[in-house]
Amino acid sequence: MKTTRTRPPRPLFALYTALLLAGAALAVWWAARTSPEEARRWGITPQEADYAITPPPLPEWSVPVIGGAGLLLALVGGVLAARELRAGRTAPAWGLAAFLLLPVALFGGLWWAVATAPAIGANIGLGLVLIVLGPLALVFLLGALGAALTALLKR
Repeated sequence: MKTTRTRPPRPLFALYTALLLAGAALAVWWAARTSPEEARRWGITPQEADYAITPPPLPEWSVPVIGGAGLLLALVGGVLAARELRAGRTAPAWGLAAFLLLPVALFGGLWWAVATAPAIGANIGLGLVLIVLGPLALVFLLGALGAALTALLKR
């Protein structure tokens, strides 16, 4: 019986995966972010705004730049990682591990958008996000760990 051996992921695959995950988190933060102008339209004045975590002072023009750069990083990282997998330079189990980490990065971007949103009762919203996304992120992390261990044990 022929056994298949898997190689450890190439450092480039790890870099491409890091680009994908970091870019995806930034892009989701940008898409889910509540701007101060949007909060004012909802009737929340800057004096009434409650933050679970006070956001860093970013000029409003920089938000689409950061989000767009994140989207571009995610696209480039995803395409390059897929090319590594398709060419057979990285074992499919490592690709599965990277794919299972993607929702965790998306949850992180969403969590930061909720944590820094100007709202009334911001701690309640952040707590709800943690209660829902925390266990889900743990499931995906354990799945990625299982895929990585499977890839290592097949060596």
